[in-house]
Amino acid sequence: MTTTPSIDIIIPNYNKAKYLDKCLESVINQSYKNWKIYLIDDFSKDDSKKILEKYEKFENIHIFYLDKNYGPFYCRNIGLEKSSSN
Repeated sequence: MTTTPSIDIIIPNYNKAKYLDKCLESVINQSYKNWKIYLIDDFSKDDSKKILEKYEKFENIHIFYLDKNYGPFYCRNIGLEKSSSN
């Protein structure tokens, strides 16, 4: 019996509202569907949260909002902690 591997995608975000839709839609529209996104918003000051709200309904997209700006390294580590991949 063969199982389909699951892919975890970690996306740090800081003030990149301009690119969020395109980024997330790119993953959603892939032919491979066994994935999860862990998006960590690093206390963005732009419209990122407004854009991300429409993706909160997706079961395989997990969004975390930080309470202050920590930087991309910290965000990636949060994503790794939350990820269920081995």
